[in-house]
Amino acid sequence: MLIVGAIVAFGASASADQSAPAFDLLSTLQKAGERVEYYFARAQSIVCIEVVAMQPLGSGFGADGRSRTVQSELRLSWDPASETEAPFEAKTLRQVLKVNGHPPRKNDYGNCTSPEQNDTETQPLSMLLPQQRDDYDFTVAGTSRQDGRAALRVDYRMKVRPTVSVELIEDNEDCVSFDIEGGMRGRIWIDAETFDVLRLDQGLVGQIDIPLPDKAARRTSIDRMIWTLERFDSSIRFKPVRFSDPDETLILPVSASSLRITRQSGMPRLRTTISYTDYRRFLTGGRIVPQ
Repeated sequence: MLIVGAIVAFGASASADQSAPAFDLLSTLQKAGERVEYYFARAQSIVCIEVVAMQPLGSGFGADGRSRTVQSELRLSWDPASETEAPFEAKTLRQVLKVNGHPPRKNDYGNCTSPEQNDTETQPLSMLLPQQRDDYDFTVAGTSRQDGRAALRVDYRMKVRPTVSVELIEDNEDCVSFDIEGGMRGRIWIDAETFDVLRLDQGLVGQIDIPLPDKAARRTSIDRMIWTLERFDSSIRFKPVRFSDPDETLILPVSASSLRITRQSGMPRLRTTISYTDYRRFLTGGRIVPQ
């Protein structure tokens, strides 16, 4: 999980219901993983518009200060045979188009946001690929309905303990980027009929300390040499998106939201909402022209 924050400046329930109806967990994970592989393969020919709205919050979780909106074009990159990336891990590629309605500017005030500083990020559904499932503990959490569909709920927890790497953003030393590996848990809603993922929630297992780089610590007060990430909850929703010529329907992300609380940082409380719209598919083809 890669996050960018400024130097100055809904909780995911993962407890299983013991009385909930059971289902075959291994079979469900296998079928869901196959659907994720299909999604990754098809989504490589799709682009969409991502609109990220970030709102700082006060101590009462009301709006506090200006919001910031970043509009980008997204596409998926996935090469299961790649030897240079993490094995069988899909990446989202981002090209920022507008910030608060205007073209992005290098010296924009307050540009310490993940969309502006991260042109790639890991696709969270990668966890369901067979090569990555061993990194998680999965448990049955019962059944429910999600967006009118019967859903199988699966809770997960990363096995590895959290580790943090921190660095300053190149050419923008007011921004700190920190990458957290491990220490997350959450819940997945899987369509009981098609085994497509309908919803993915994620949150921290516990608080995580983020030591600032020496150069960053010298630019702020002594009590801010360590940030503490108290909470980072996120939720992604997936729904059918229809394409024509040829006709095809894919289950794709349509919205996401998150709440981040980082003690001692320049923006201690931040709510983020994301929409994914204007999905477009590009198909290529060729033909042999006889001489």
